[in-house]
Amino acid sequence: MAITKFTQQKDDSFDDTLRLMCSVHGCPNRWSVLSDGEKPKCSKHQWQRIEKKPAAQSWHEVGEDF
Repeated sequence: MAITKFTQQKDDSFDDTLRLMCSVHGCPNRWSVLSDGEKPKCSKHQWQRIEKKPAAQSWHEVGEDF
């Protein structure tokens, strides 16, 4: 009987849980939508609209109105 051969078993339950989570940092929801070329996300993050704000203008582009 060998006492020196100990096998450590890795806990894979944590990895399995992370694979089910939304890929957006800090989101506690499980992913439910997987589109081509994107990471899996929950439906809230997948379908949210990203509003593009106009670029900030510098003082020399605005002129007197700044």
